[in-house]
Amino acid sequence: MTARLERPIERLSELFDVLVIGGGITGVCVAREAASRGLRTALLERDDFGSGTSSATTKYIHGGIRYLEQYDVAVVRESLRERRILALGAPHLVEQTQFIMPAWRWSKPPTPLLGAGVLLYDALSFDRNVAAPDSLRIPHPKWLSKSALLKRVPWLDADGLQGGFAYHDTLNLHPERLLLAYAQSAAAAGAVLVNHVAVDSFIGRDVSGDFLVEGVRATDRLGGRSLDVRARVVVNAAGPWIDKVLATLGRSTGVGVDRSKGVHVLTRPLGGGVVRDAVFARAQSGRHVIVSPWMGKSFIGPTDTPITDSDPTVAPDDVDLILDTVNSTMSGGEAPLTFDDVELTTIGVRPLIKDSDATVDPTNSAKDSADDGADTYSASRRHELYHHVDRGVRNLWSIGGGKWTTARATAEEMVDELAAHELNGIPMREFDTRSAAAHGTFAWADDAEPFLAAAAASLVEVGLSPQSAELVARLHGTDHRKIVELVSDDPALASPIAGSGDVEAQVIVAVVDEAARTLADIIDRRLVLGTVSRVPEAAIRRIAHIAAPLLGWDESRRDLEIRAELDRRAALDSHWRVSPARA
Repeated sequence: MTARLERPIERLSELFDVLVIGGGITGVCVAREAASRGLRTALLERDDFGSGTSSATTKYIHGGIRYLEQYDVAVVRESLRERRILALGAPHLVEQTQFIMPAWRWSKPPTPLLGAGVLLYDALSFDRNVAAPDSLRIPHPKWLSKSALLKRVPWLDADGLQGGFAYHDTLNLHPERLLLAYAQSAAAAGAVLVNHVAVDSFIGRDVSGDFLVEGVRATDRLGGRSLDVRARVVVNAAGPWIDKVLATLGRSTGVGVDRSKGVHVLTRPLGGGVVRDAVFARAQSGRHVIVSPWMGKSFIGPTDTPITDSDPTVAPDDVDLILDTVNSTMSGGEAPLTFDDVELTTIGVRPLIKDSDATVDPTNSAKDSADDGADTYSASRRHELYHHVDRGVRNLWSIGGGKWTTARATAEEMVDELAAHELNGIPMREFDTRSAAAHGTFAWADDAEPFLAAAAASLVEVGLSPQSAELVARLHGTDHRKIVELVSDDPALASPIAGSGDVEAQVIVAVVDEAARTLADIIDRRLVLGTVSRVPEAAIRRIAHIAAPLLGWDESRRDLEIRAELDRRAALDSHWRVSPARA
């Protein structure tokens, strides 16, 4: 099998054991788990792999220290276990990062309770260093004095500051690339993954009053063709939209979703770029944001706002909330962040388990997010597997809730359930994803730095700049050799793209090997260009020029795609660019 993502839409006519709906991190992990056990597996994603919430995260694989405030110890323990597993499986795409939780005299919870939480978090991660190389080992937390803290984070407000607790979590450097590596792992195991295919309805038949699901009817959103995809069992892993998928059944399934909007902003680097630690900045209002040094800038968020809209946008209020929160924790010596400092925003929708006794208040999405986040902020990040047979629907499961960090464990549990029910008796091979490397990993549970240095050296040798070589080695792992081959054949492909560190050869790999089919796929989820800065029109045009012949676009189609992408990005910016304080 090949790890190449070729968008093999013609193979969807086959009969599968498992059909997964949704190409976010949960769906991709289910496909990887099922295919790795020898099951004939297909996955359909209506947009692009990871194009929803999975690429709009805070960029951490973490235990969720704040979940201890809700006494959600089980979720924290599971998350800490999975944090280690994910890091060992892709050392080139993660970094251990020191977090600092400042403690002021007015802090709530108070300083002693914050310290107790940090110590409990440490205790729950008792196995964090099992099999870990030195580069991935996590030390015990420690207390930093006020002076030591201000030396590390000079932008913090010193008034009332007592010090801070320093602990570690794992930076997910480029979530869209790690998700893609798992998708490639699934493909290498034999899974058929196809993006830009929308599920329209379920197909099946009535049996003794029950609806027996036999597959789905879907539409190829690129070619317009209608498709019937058949499988022994269907797994609905559509994340925040699982209820939308289930609604096509035309009957009650008893499954609801509480949606929460999470917004982040990318700004100039706080502290002048010298800060290396992430800061858990909690204001006196009780709101908090995480300020992370990332790609030479500050990545700040998230908000946590209940919504009823399944396709929300970033609003000026969201940006104001983040800026107000972080500014209230800053010293007078640091210029407050303004809208002019914001380069990009990201938005994701969290899928939270809906309380069966709760009702949705349609006015929630219009209320001020500063107060509105209370309910979803305290909601559990646990997952739940719904077997719809008790509602008269056979051969269908849905996955509710969950989080990036625990997606692998959720997938393992899901496939175990399939093996015990619909796929009982179907031969499966033994496979343990707990000790399996993601595609592109140089070596499982090994220090990535020597491999990255060697890969970067080979890229520099064929003409890439040191900055680009380092980035490409990290993004592509062992697949950096494809870039080496392309640039060796055509040195012009070493040309950088808009100062992002990306090079033109990556565009070819994105289309040929990574199933990128739109300019957004390439810019936002194969390159880093769309995640590190506003994208210049010239860069969009250059990328389109390289991709067009590979995608079969003539000049007219290429120009239409460029205009559509420019309009899409302008529309996204227009939702939030003007602060309400300035309106």
